[in-house]
Amino acid sequence: MSLTNFIILFIVQLGIKDYSSHEFYVSTTSVDFILDKSEIQITSQFFVDDVENLIKFQNPNTTLAFEKRYSEKTNLILKDFIHKNFKISINKKMQEVKYLGYELRDDLLVVFYETKFSNSEIFNIEIFNSFLVNFIESQKNIVHLKFKNLKKSFLLTFLNKTLQYSFEK
Repeated sequence: MSLTNFIILFIVQLGIKDYSSHEFYVSTTSVDFILDKSEIQITSQFFVDDVENLIKFQNPNTTLAFEKRYSEKTNLILKDFIHKNFKISINKKMQEVKYLGYELRDDLLVVFYETKFSNSEIFNIEIFNSFLVNFIESQKNIVHLKFKNLKKSFLLTFLNKTLQYSFEK
């Protein structure tokens, strides 16, 4: 292999590294009921490159790169992303979701948000989660529901974006 071919191959590999993909497209969302505070703490985890690619696809002129330091621009984009793709209803009453912030953990983007509920008598919950499913066909969204001593997990996809669960009375 000539030196010129080696240099070209090296430069191409460097460029490909920036656009690396992974084999699985999955997010996880934990929905934890904190009954004594009448709140639900929600945490979602995504591969940071998947969210960056979605945002760049939707807004080609965006030069967003997630960074560990606080960014108001990133917070606004993530707040909008959460509000468009995550809805929660308790006893058939839609809850207001409040975005709290994000943090980076290696190649994971971790987003925090919460909602309050007024009635401690919770019988039904419905969650809509469409994170990345319209952008990545094979995207899977796992939702972990924690209520008192109950721990349930659900798998949501492009074809099934909503979960419904009824608690025993």
